[in-house]
Amino acid sequence: MKDIVRNWLVKKIGQIASVRGSAVNRDGVIVAVTWSATLIHIYLLSEIIKPRGLKKILQENSRVGVSSLFIIDSALAPQDGVKADPGEGLMALHTLFKDRLYTYRIDEKGQPAIGQVHFKSFGRTNEYEVWYGPDVEIAHLPAYRTWIRQPNAMKGDWLTANLGSESFWRQPDYSAGRQASRQQARTTRSYSWSKTTNGAGKLDSEEEAPRAGTSPPYTPPRNSKLERSYAELGLTGVATSEEVKSAFRNLARTLHPDVSELPKEEAERKFKAMSEAYTFIKLTKGW
Repeated sequence: MKDIVRNWLVKKIGQIASVRGSAVNRDGVIVAVTWSATLIHIYLLSEIIKPRGLKKILQENSRVGVSSLFIIDSALAPQDGVKADPGEGLMALHTLFKDRLYTYRIDEKGQPAIGQVHFKSFGRTNEYEVWYGPDVEIAHLPAYRTWIRQPNAMKGDWLTANLGSESFWRQPDYSAGRQASRQQARTTRSYSWSKTTNGAGKLDSEEEAPRAGTSPPYTPPRNSKLERSYAELGLTGVATSEEVKSAFRNLARTLHPDVSELPKEEAERKFKAMSEAYTFIKLTKGW
């Protein structure tokens, strides 16, 4: 698999507008040269390298002006949706490439693919929720300098590169989709996350019947304004008042025009829709 992905990646990188040429050296490392004479080494890793090993490569490359990019075998990454301690090696790569891992694999259609994984902290030391994003379109290869403070074994100023993909976990539609799937999972046996660009969730089973002596959770009529308002916040009608408030605060941090990475007009539009949805839910539910 590794050789198939390597040959495919050499071809794809060679087609990037900013890249003058790409090839594989005798050590099996993909070498790309940009039109601005930047040299980039791309490593396909079939095992996790400890931070000190990564640092040694970064030191040697940065000393001679070479940028580094590491892409791991997808089998080395934790499964999507689990909560886990990724370990120091994966966390070092996650930090190095702006809160993401790049992964390689052969997809279900038998084609090479580059994926991306984000570790979402949820307040517990060394424990993260694993988020898988959409596969990366190989269209960019920016090189830049990265200053790493933690872990100490990786501390330093390094020349790195990435594939120019967006921070998918910061996109409101993606976050809202995951929140909706997480909420649905509370009333179903299990769920899996569908790795699509629109952040749609997918349920694996029917909803559990309510236990004897209890009432089923309230769900607003399908396609009602209340249902649409919950969906705007990435929730369903079974969400509690605290969950609604929390969803509103989290979305406000990414959608408010003063802080959002979205274009100003788009941020204003989405922030307004989200605020109106939140207000409508509060008034309807009497909170």
